[in-house]
Amino acid sequence: MLVVYILLALLALFLFLEILFFLIAFGGRTWADFTRHNFFFKPELRPYAGLILSGKRWCLETPHEDVDIRARDGVRLHGRFYDVENRRGIVILMHGYRSMAENDFSCSSEYVHSQGLALLLADQRAHGQSGGFAMTFGLREHEDLLAWIGYVAGRFPGEKIILEGLSMGASTVLMAAGEPLPPEVAGIICDCGYTSPRDIIRTVIRSTHLPVGLCYPMVRLAGRVLGGFDVESCSALEAGRRAALPALFIHGEADDFVPCQMGRDNFEAYAGPKKLCTVPGAGHGLSYVVDMEKCQRALVEFLEGVLQTESS
Repeated sequence: MLVVYILLALLALFLFLEILFFLIAFGGRTWADFTRHNFFFKPELRPYAGLILSGKRWCLETPHEDVDIRARDGVRLHGRFYDVENRRGIVILMHGYRSMAENDFSCSSEYVHSQGLALLLADQRAHGQSGGFAMTFGLREHEDLLAWIGYVAGRFPGEKIILEGLSMGASTVLMAAGEPLPPEVAGIICDCGYTSPRDIIRTVIRSTHLPVGLCYPMVRLAGRVLGGFDVESCSALEAGRRAALPALFIHGEADDFVPCQMGRDNFEAYAGPKKLCTVPGAGHGLSYVVDMEKCQRALVEFLEGVLQTESS
């Protein structure tokens, strides 16, 4: 009988750990909004606090239209559409892991909007006002992006669409770029994206000094059993090898969360026309604020290339 109790206790411990790993890795709506807490006391963010907060105010206060659509699996997806006069195209923006669009694109949205581009700031599933209970590191998110593309292409037929993402959003964009897309999609912008869910999960586990060989299989199993998805079933790197759209890759050379080498690997594997812009001294997601002139120059050059009027 003692053996039975021990086995039951071990099973209970295993189930507890699986739930814990699932919540830590995939649980949604557990983040802290860094613009409302003490994150600006971190040395890498402190110099840019005013710029980030000003950009966030622009995102929140500029007139926009709230939009809701349904994902392929029925989850409600929410976004905010910022139209512009003399519209040249539409940019769909996908934010990062446990973040929000008004933070991740706080410093670039107003500038891109001023270039004659309408913006769709999408809440990733399990974030913001979108539904869903779990993040999947791009597996389901890239299918959500395909739904947003379908919505925008249907509403604005013939108008050019650009896909832009940061961190998990960048990998989401890359995964979508490997799928069949409507002709309206003209190009993609990927800022500090990882190569695959497997790679970034293992990298983060390793950075916390936990045993990767023990923890990663448990995280993967938690996703499969509790979430119904396998993180190894999608890869931004592999999707890029199937892509043909023009692409701009941006990555901070001092990124200690998604290593810059992942951005270089994504760039090297990408099959379509491409350009890489790396920023010395920039941490994760901070390329634009660390060297705004360089990033704006790269953005304008890329946008002019993909938005130019085709000759008749």
